[in-house]
Amino acid sequence: MAFKIVTPGYEEVFERWTDALEVANSMKSSLKSWFKDIRILEETGTGWTPIWTFGRGRSHPEYLGPGTYDRLARLFIEEAQTESKSSQMWRIRDREFVWGDRTYLMGVLNVTPDSFSDGGEFNTVETALIQAKHLVEAKMDILDIGGQSARPGSKPTTREEEINRVIPVIEAIRSASHDWLREIPISVDTTRAEVAKAALDAGADIINDISGGTYEPEILEVTAAFDAPIMLMHLRGTPETMQQMTDYDDLMGEIVRFLAAQADKAVAAGIDSKKIVVDPGIGFAKTVRQNITILQELEALKVLNCPILVGTSRKSFIGKILDQPEAKDRVWGTAATCGCAIAHGADILRVHDGPQMRDVCRMADELWR
Repeated sequence: MAFKIVTPGYEEVFERWTDALEVANSMKSSLKSWFKDIRILEETGTGWTPIWTFGRGRSHPEYLGPGTYDRLARLFIEEAQTESKSSQMWRIRDREFVWGDRTYLMGVLNVTPDSFSDGGEFNTVETALIQAKHLVEAKMDILDIGGQSARPGSKPTTREEEINRVIPVIEAIRSASHDWLREIPISVDTTRAEVAKAALDAGADIINDISGGTYEPEILEVTAAFDAPIMLMHLRGTPETMQQMTDYDDLMGEIVRFLAAQADKAVAAGIDSKKIVVDPGIGFAKTVRQNITILQELEALKVLNCPILVGTSRKSFIGKILDQPEAKDRVWGTAATCGCAIAHGADILRVHDGPQMRDVCRMADELWR
């Protein structure tokens, strides 16, 4: 669809109705002759059809043809919706993320010896690259690389250990011969400003901070300096202490207020408000029942006007409900939680089992989006 302004000595084509109308209105005061006019024509299957005209003999423009006014009103609405969607879009490398269109998948790549689900499996550059390639070929949208375990009871590593685990893997991915792998958006799961800076320097694109920017607030300034997106998660305490901190008076209200406060701090540090993702922190300082409540009441986070990230993959609350002590046996329980999260408004899911959760999300998107 296109629109053309025609007046003596001037003719121009516009893609958007609102652009054509703005220019035509700006020309009205320069129209000196009673015998000339300004017209806007719409491109149709049979040529150009006049839909708007203005001349000095009229006090206001005239809309031409039956139903023209209603048709143009619909164009205003459609263009406003397109602009709204565009303002919420992320462009990272060769990928577009249009929030609300579908569910996006974040594939987990733990390069740690002690993560709860796959610790020690991918803690060399060679094994990490193999898993990264597997996740990319399973059509993950983001690779989430973590160099420090956040499982309940885990103890922190040093900065040097975390950097030495994460940076070589990022560099190897960015220099890979595999095109899909080389261009995949990378998020780095860290709470440390120094690690975040090193990762972004090495080619990462997004920071995923499980502390929501509370452990090292400088991480917000680092992220802002790179104009990078940040994912802020709700957490109480530390991985060592969090499961003793599950006493909430108002679970969803407290989560929303925490995330709102941290999002405000992120914006104050210079992060674009459109580049903030919120995560309710499934499994972090939450009981089994509280995790279920979060999934059922996820819409409460929509008041923050940010994309919503949910990470339930293989977590212990699923194992407790299904009596599955082994994390890798929780695939189908994870699938159910992913479907629930999508039905209640999740935009991104953090998953270990790429091919299986891809199909779950495709089907759930058809059902609920």
